Amino acid sequence: MSLDNAALGALGADLQKDARAAWAPLQTLQKHIDGQLLKTWMPDNADAEYRDLLRKSASPWLGFARDAIAQGCIVSGYTNTDIWERAWRANGMDGRQDVVTRDAVGFGRGFVAVLPGADAGSVVMRPMGALDTYAVYDDPWDEYPRYVLHRRKPRNTAKPFWDGEWMLIDDELIYRFSGTPATPVDVRTEEHGMAAAPVVGVSNTLDAAPRSSIADKVSVYKRIVDATFTLQMLQRYGAFPQKWMAGGDVDPEVRASVDSLLHAGGEAGETARFGAFPAADLDKAVTALDAHIKHFSAVVQVPPHYLLGAVVNMSAEGIAAAEAGYHRNLSARKKSIGEGYELAMRTAAAMLGDEAAAKSTSDQVEWENVSSWSLSQVSDFVQKFDSITGPLEPLFRMVPGWTKQDAAIAAAAAQTQHARDAEIGRLVQQLYLGTPGKAVISEQEARQLLAAAGAPIDPNAQITPASGGDAGTAPVESAGQPTTTP
Repeated sequence: MSLDNAALGALGADLQKDARAAWAPLQTLQKHIDGQLLKTWMPDNADAEYRDLLRKSASPWLGFARDAIAQGCIVSGYTNTDIWERAWRANGMDGRQDVVTRDAVGFGRGFVAVLPGADAGSVVMRPMGALDTYAVYDDPWDEYPRYVLHRRKPRNTAKPFWDGEWMLIDDELIYRFSGTPATPVDVRTEEHGMAAAPVVGVSNTLDAAPRSSIADKVSVYKRIVDATFTLQMLQRYGAFPQKWMAGGDVDPEVRASVDSLLHAGGEAGETARFGAFPAADLDKAVTALDAHIKHFSAVVQVPPHYLLGAVVNMSAEGIAAAEAGYHRNLSARKKSIGEGYELAMRTAAAMLGDEAAAKSTSDQVEWENVSSWSLSQVSDFVQKFDSITGPLEPLFRMVPGWTKQDAAIAAAAAQTQHARDAEIGRLVQQLYLGTPGKAVISEQEARQLLAAAGAPIDPNAQITPASGGDAGTAPVESAGQPTTTP
């Protein structure tokens, strides 16, 4: 049943109050992810130069770690190719999924809206930013929320926080309106045809309250900021010897500098003593900073060479060992994030009227391979494994950078090539071994025919008729394939 403006405003007011409490910690976390400094202590007499160095000490390490995890969880396929094309690919989710996955990794949960399309038999899938979406679940384990409040457009900073374009979804209708959630104006409604609000939460973990991969690492990140600030202070004030003088007088008009020479005049000049403090050891500060970054790397399970960029003569085995924890983390993230994306695909199938796909529990999302394998390693494995079983498409998906479509095209081309080579061999066998009523060609003519067709053959190998028949009389069925001997 459609809500009138008064009932919609009352519901929006309740959601607005709860959304404020839910979004506040996420907004603070987003500032840390962006590398901003919040509530940082500094001396009361800190000058502008001190404040400038402190501000420059912050870097988006948390954002880098979040992106490194999200970039390893890229959906590249779905076992139901029809729903994959009509829902996922048709809505450009190949690229838009990054928004949802980053929110899931950073905030614990991202959201995907699955709404009716403008045309019959179409569906709209769109990411809904976690900082602009509040979902109410009756039970933490429910697949769909009871209500969803979403800011439709980026916030206009010239207006109050709650003033903007909004969307509220319940188990029957989609309400789009302006104003604030508590005072909606220009309300427009649309039926979505589902039994629940068609918004899917993509969770980073499958806990009752999904956990962020970043939120509990803020304290470790702040230690990196402290170490960076210490290094900058040493670079600015301690990287060169500090001069000192005891006794004597120096003309106040003289300005000391790094390369200046001081002279003490007057009656006390004869007792003046000069010296210099040694320069600070910057290597120790750099080593301490690297230690903090490596500690951060360990707790976020991102390889240290991703953060430090230091890969010097590392073997393939060494890289695999360094990235073992990262890929274990990705495996865990894919299990939980994949459940959300699969539910989104089943929801799209239901909206498209494909009941079998909507109820399927066997259809799965497929993930892009992000392992650090060299092309030579993969090609060697594919060749060896292909000679045993020959499942070309799954093997080609292991090639770094290849998508599911790339693997399918390559597998089809390889199968076509195999079929062509087999047909060439059969024709050459017929001509060289001969069949009743057909002329026999020589070995040289057979070799020329193979070369012209592009069939692979060792130029030094000797082509001989297969055993079991005389050339010119043996039928193809009993003659076998031509053989080559070194």
